[in-house]
Amino acid sequence: MDVLTTKPLPLAEWLPVIAREYFEHFVPQGGSAVKFAILPEDAFDKTAAALALMAGQRHLYSVRIDAAQTRLHMLHELFFAIAGRLPWADLAQARLERLFAAHDYPWPRPGEAMTMAELSSHFGVALGLLARQRDQWLTKEIWEDRTLAQDFRSALLRLCLAQLGADDGAAATALAWLRGEKLTAGLLRGAELSARISRMNARSMLTSLCHFIRSAGGAGLLLVLDVRALSRGAVEGPVKYTPASVMDTYEVLRELIDETENMPGLFAVVLAGEALATGDARRALSQYPALQMRVWPDVRPGDRQNPVAPLVWLQA
Repeated sequence: MDVLTTKPLPLAEWLPVIAREYFEHFVPQGGSAVKFAILPEDAFDKTAAALALMAGQRHLYSVRIDAAQTRLHMLHELFFAIAGRLPWADLAQARLERLFAAHDYPWPRPGEAMTMAELSSHFGVALGLLARQRDQWLTKEIWEDRTLAQDFRSALLRLCLAQLGADDGAAATALAWLRGEKLTAGLLRGAELSARISRMNARSMLTSLCHFIRSAGGAGLLLVLDVRALSRGAVEGPVKYTPASVMDTYEVLRELIDETENMPGLFAVVLAGEALATGDARRALSQYPALQMRVWPDVRPGDRQNPVAPLVWLQA
């Protein structure tokens, strides 16, 4: 851990490198990565805001999750937190517009939901014929999309149909399901959802989400994870971590790194304090070698830090 003696990299130098090397081409072209940044307490908000601004300028969706508010050691709760911050109606609308445009039906009012009757009138196509074509397109492009989990496909179909004025209430169920709200078995069956999202299927849901964002025209997803709460007493919040749950969180992060090749367009940044390396030994990164070996920068250019290394030390 001799990296501790290396001079921290100025935030103003690191951010442009991230923008140039990842946000410009790598992530929009389907690349994905997980970065760890150790930084002083007063730089967390500034760093998260700067990353979100850069991502937004390049058409990436951005989500910030605080470990003090979300139990990161449970992957499905991380997914719920992400889903709760995404504009699902906008995503479904964008996916529909791309779907119609791909079949030579450019959307009349981009960004606005329209009923099938309005579209039928605009395009001069009989409502029944247009509805039949719509169902064929949705079947081929969403229902048969093997990059998406089956229940995820069902939820997307409900959200897309709601944007076309064909909502029978199932869209609200689908949205609640994505956000982890408690639903009865009857409601799940009505939306053709076979099971709740749990630890067992959360990874496939996150993978599906990454694929869907890109199919809807987004460049990718920036996920900023504030993990200060993993250190005892680091922050106040409803979620408290035992040493065991800290190790479980490290396991989730390790799995996220190992799954990046299956999650196109995902750029995750883990923001941590010095306690990640130098704090309570029971909670430090060194207690989980499987993750430490994946991110610790053993090779450095001289006595400087590599700004594209998996883990960097930053200063404001």
